[in-house]
Amino acid sequence: MLALAACAPGPGDSQAPASRRGDAGELDRLVADLCDKQVVLLGEGEHGDGRTWEIKAELVRALVDACGFDALFIESGVYDFLALDRAHAAGTATAQDVANAIGAVWSEARETQAWIAYVHEAAAAGRLEVLGLDDQIHSTAFYAQRELPAALAAHLPPGRKEDCEARIARHVQWTYDEAHPHSQASQAGLQSCLAEIEAAVAKSAPATSEALVMTQNLSRWVARDFVEDRQTSSNARDRSMFANFEWHRQRLGAQRKAIVWCATVHAAKDLDGVAALRGFSPLGHYIHEQYGARAAAIGFSARSGATQPRGRPGREFSVAPPGSLEGRVLAPEQPLRYLDGEELRALGSVDARPLGHEFHRAAWHEVLDGLVVLRRETPAHHDAATAAKARGR
Repeated sequence: MLALAACAPGPGDSQAPASRRGDAGELDRLVADLCDKQVVLLGEGEHGDGRTWEIKAELVRALVDACGFDALFIESGVYDFLALDRAHAAGTATAQDVANAIGAVWSEARETQAWIAYVHEAAAAGRLEVLGLDDQIHSTAFYAQRELPAALAAHLPPGRKEDCEARIARHVQWTYDEAHPHSQASQAGLQSCLAEIEAAVAKSAPATSEALVMTQNLSRWVARDFVEDRQTSSNARDRSMFANFEWHRQRLGAQRKAIVWCATVHAAKDLDGVAALRGFSPLGHYIHEQYGARAAAIGFSARSGATQPRGRPGREFSVAPPGSLEGRVLAPEQPLRYLDGEELRALGSVDARPLGHEFHRAAWHEVLDGLVVLRRETPAHHDAATAAKARGR
């Protein structure tokens, strides 16, 4: 029995750990398959799947404590995690700082509070690097909103510095108004500022400079503002996340064992076998190209249940049809089942819904290296006040 059996519930846990629910055998089998990997991507069907979040939190703990994983990458802005890393090194970081860097999509849910507390504890003890992958800026990215504009504009000469700082601040705080609307003209002005900053930083700093990588990330984010084609925008974002993943790996050492916490549509190793997503190139595709069998993409799905993304209407799923993957693989009363790559291959091409909870037909072993199928997904419980209290804010 691996570490899941020993995991005690942390602050804010809404349920007992897997070993007390009868799930441990399946999840221990999953951890055993992942323990010697270099990179493990843990997906989720939608950013509101509470039961999946609880299981992912247990898997993170098991992979760190039992298997020596020492880097956790999160589908959230790179900027605030760099500031968080400095705060952890200085001994000033708090669990609330971790939550703010992660972002409200995850950090305000009851189901993630034990995970946040654990991540902070492990990072503060120097056992875990916590890193951001995304170039986007979210609502609780306070470093990016409040300090980043001045930090980047400081590389420019007087006169230009003030104008560019105002332009960057307006964008990262999204304070556009009638006098300063966001348009292709304002985008061009902002891109010009970022290009000048990048050139100035490149002259005086190494390629691993945080200022340089943050400027490049802002440039990539801004460049997508008026891209209407979903596939083009999505592919650009996933390429950006992989660039950040590789930058972190070069900076910290490629020997690190990494966990990636993200949506399954990003974790997937290949989406060309899913007709509706053909032509999409997810983060997991680039990671598998680089790491091959040393990488594993794990998805989650459910026979029935509900999801509740923050700030959006919750929705109940239909019960999976008997002929679907989710309708076929669970024994009576079995709470969950882990399907490894060979088990997925044996199912052939079949309807399943690990991607956004919509059914797609695919040979799922080509999309994922493993799939956890729940009997019932449960919606996340979002409560900012309760979450902050749990973290001692």
